[in-house]
This record gives sequence, structure tokens and C-alpha cells, in this order.
Amino acid sequence: MKNNIVRKHWRWGLLAFFAILVGIAAIAPYATLNPANFNTATARYANESNVKYVGLFVHVFASGVALLLGPFQFLNDLRVRRPLLHRWVGRVYMLGIVLGGLSAFVIAPGIISGLVGEIGLITLAGLWLWTGYKAYSTIRAGNVDSHRQWMIRNYALTFAAATLRLWLGVLIASQLPMLQSKYGGNFDALFTEVYRVVMWLAWVPNLIIAEWLLIRRPSSKEHKLHASTIISLNDNTIMDSQHRRGAASDRI
Repeated sequence: MKNNIVRKHWRWGLLAFFAILVGIAAIAPYATLNPANFNTATARYANESNVKYVGLFVHVFASGVALLLGPFQFLNDLRVRRPLLHRWVGRVYMLGIVLGGLSAFVIAPGIISGLVGEIGLITLAGLWLWTGYKAYSTIRAGNVDSHRQWMIRNYALTFAAATLRLWLGVLIASQLPMLQSKYGGNFDALFTEVYRVVMWLAWVPNLIIAEWLLIRRPSSKEHKLHASTIISLNDNTIMDSQHRRGAASDRI
């Protein structure tokens, strides 16, 4: 039992660590309001339409808030001991999903990774909004188990904000030795090619892992059935043992 608790908290701690670390690191450059601190993919929005520029800030800050709050929604202690706080954190999280998802449709057209990247970002935004809606609608209907499943899927997509930057660093590092030979020393060309891949790699594996975890994770009904089966077996074992002792005493 103790090992299971430690293992579960260790996984949550790792998730929260990366969410907080990457979330703060991702938001910080935009908090300066200086495009010189943005990355190659987003600095260009400063020279485009005001709608896209505002959309970029809405997307970054709303998605960042969702990324930071998400792990705390999976804490059992918070749900059980502070249900009101859990609900309000969930509402702010969902607001982040709505604003972050809708603003993604604003900034996706013309992204530096081209049509492949546009489709990747728009698909992510659509699935993000849809899974968020399913998580919200199921809890409104009182289906807690289904709500948890949809929240796992939704946060897997939210966590794309973290995995995008992790994959970006890994792929850029792997391509840097070929900067001269393959890209003619043009770092922007290297970044654009890597970004095209990352717009899919950031969320598709996350969603696959989420589905794998859901397949392995028994539902609450299965938990109850398993528990009732064990109790029934234990009761039968106790009754059988008592019956045998009674029969033995009768023979004596």
C-alpha cells in the first residue's frame, strides 16, 4: 500500500514539476511584452495584424494557466477535502481551455511551419476544446468516472505546451551538428523544419499515452465489483472455516 502511494505521488510530482517549470518558462518571455524575447515562431506576430498579436497573448497566458492548474485537479485530497476549491480551480482551468483553444484558431493560419503545422495546431485546438467540453458535460451530468477519463485526455493535450518545448529542444540539439551541411548555416531554416514536426509530436504521443493509461486503469465500477468480490470470497471463507470448526467440535 505504501509503495503504491509513493509511486502514485512520484508520478504526480514529476508531472507537476514539468508543468510548473515549463509553464513559467513559456509565459515569462511574453510577460516582458518585448517581441525580441519571443521565439522564432512567435516574434513575427508583432509585425502582423493586431488580432493575431492579441490572439498570441491570449493563447500563451490562457494555455499557461491551464497547464499550471491541471495537475492539482488530479489530487484526490483536494477533491475530497476541498471540493469547492476543486470546482473553482476546475472552472478557471476550463476557461483557460476555451480561451487557449479558440485563440489557437486565430494564430494558426500563416504559422511558420506551413500547412502541416497549421493542420497540427488546428487539430490540437479542436480536440482540446472537444475533450474539455466532454469533461465538463459529464461532471454536470454527475458521471464522475467518465469526467475523470475525459480530464485525463484533456490534460494530455494541455500538456502539449510542455512537451512541445521539450521536443523542440531535443530536436534542435539533434540537428545542430548538421546546421552547416544541411541548412547552410541558416538556423531559422532548421527551426522551421523542426517546428513542423513538433506541431504533431507535441500532442499525438501524449494522447496515445493517455489512452493507454485509461485502458490499464479500471473504472470505479470495476473497483467496486472487485472489492465486493473480495468481500464475498472472504465472507464465504470465514463461514466455511466456522462450519468446519463446528463440525469438528460435534464429532468430539
